[in-house]
Amino acid sequence: MGSVSHIFSTLPSGVKVPPTPFRIDVSDSDLSQLRSLIQHAVIPPEQFYNKHANAETGKFGITREWLVNARDYWLNKYDWRVQEAFINSFPQYKQTVVGPTSNQTFDLHFAALFSRREDAIPVIFMHGWPGSFLEFIPMLDILRSRYTPETLPYHVIVPSIPDYGFSTRPHDSSLEELTTEFAAEAMNELMLSLGFDENTGYVAQGGDVGYALARTMANNFPACKTSHLNMFMFTPEQFAACQEEPLSEREERLMAGTTAWIKQGSAYAYEHGTRPSTIALTLMSNPVSMLAWMGEKFIEWSDNRPQGSEPLSLDKILNGVSLYWFSGCFGRTMWSYRSLVPEIGATAVVQEDPAAQKPFGYAAFPVEIGTLPRTWGKKLFGERMVWYKEHEVGGHFAAMQEPRAFLDDLEGFLEFVAGKVGIAGRGKGSGEKGN
Repeated sequence: MGSVSHIFSTLPSGVKVPPTPFRIDVSDSDLSQLRSLIQHAVIPPEQFYNKHANAETGKFGITREWLVNARDYWLNKYDWRVQEAFINSFPQYKQTVVGPTSNQTFDLHFAALFSRREDAIPVIFMHGWPGSFLEFIPMLDILRSRYTPETLPYHVIVPSIPDYGFSTRPHDSSLEELTTEFAAEAMNELMLSLGFDENTGYVAQGGDVGYALARTMANNFPACKTSHLNMFMFTPEQFAACQEEPLSEREERLMAGTTAWIKQGSAYAYEHGTRPSTIALTLMSNPVSMLAWMGEKFIEWSDNRPQGSEPLSLDKILNGVSLYWFSGCFGRTMWSYRSLVPEIGATAVVQEDPAAQKPFGYAAFPVEIGTLPRTWGKKLFGERMVWYKEHEVGGHFAAMQEPRAFLDDLEGFLEFVAGKVGIAGRGKGSGEKGN
C-alpha cells in the first residue's frame, strides 16, 4: 500500500512491534463501479413522509430533496481522489495483534502523529458508528500545524476500531461475533505493541462506541491510566441511583436530547442489534441506500442550531459513506449494537467496575444523544470525575464539527491529570478542574 514519508512518522523508541506503513488506494475499477451504482440508483417519488410533513421537523427522517441533491453532488462535484490524497497526507499504518483472551487475530488500521519527545503522552482516540477514524482528521490537521515532531506533547493514535473501516479480522476470526470486551482488548494490544505499556501508560479517548471501549480499557487494563469521554450511557442501576438528584435547567436541556433520541431516534439501533444481517445486506447493495441511512445520523446528531456549529459539509458526510463502501465494513460494524439492544434507553455497553478507581474527564457538548450531566456525574463517580467541561456548541461528532474546542478540552484535561496518574514520566499535574 506504499510507504510513509511524513515528518510525524518516526516511531517511538520503545515500540515493540513496528507497524507496517499503509495508505488508502481505492482502485479505478472500484471507483467506476461506485459511480455506476450511484447513477443507476432508483430514488422513490415524492410522498407525504419524505416531503411536506418532514421538511421542517425532520422527524420522519431525511427528505427526498436532500437525497436527490446529495446523489447529484456525489456524481458531479465530489472527488474521492482529492479526499483520498488529503487523508493520505497523515501517517497511516497496519498492525496485527492477537487478543490474549479472545485468541482472535486483528489486522488493525490506524493513523498516527508520533512525537519525538521522550515525555510525550500516548493518547488513543476511538470513534463509533456511523463514524470512522476520519472524525479525527480535522484534529490531526490542527495538531500538525500547531506543533512539530520535536514539540508535539502527545503520541496521537487514531485507529479504525475493530471491524470498522480498514481494521479487519482474518476469515477464521471474522466468523466469530465480536464483543466490546474483545474489541477493547485489541485496542489495548495495539497500544502495547507500540510500546505504551504499564510503565509508560496511555490515555483512552472516546465517544459513541469509542466511549464504551475507553471505559472498558480503563476498567480492565493497567496500561490505560485514565479516560476522556464525550458521550455517556447509563446502566439501569446508575440511572435509578440518580433520579433523586435534581438537575439544573442547563442539565435538563442536555438530557432532553438523550430523551428525544430514546423516544424517536433509536429505531435504527434496534434494527442493527436485532436484525444485523438484514440491514447490512440491504444497505450494502447500493451506496445511495447507505447514504440515506447514514446521512440521516450525520445530520440529526450534529449541532445544526442557528446558534450552534457550522453544519457538517456534504463532503465530510460523503467521505464517511464512501469509506464504509470501499472498505465493505458496514456488516462487520453491527457487533457494537448487539450488546446494546434490547435494553436501550437506560443501559450501556459498559458495566462499571466499582473497584476501578481511575480518574476520568468528560466533555459535555450540547447536542449529544447520550450525555452525563455534571450533577449525576458527581453522584455516581465523586472525585473520580476529575474534569468536566461544558461547551456552548457542538454535537455527537464534536471532533469533526468542533475540532478546536474538542482538542482544547482534551489538552486541558491532559495537563491537569497526566502527573496525577503517572503517564510518560510527567511530573505532578497542575490546574483546576474543568468549568
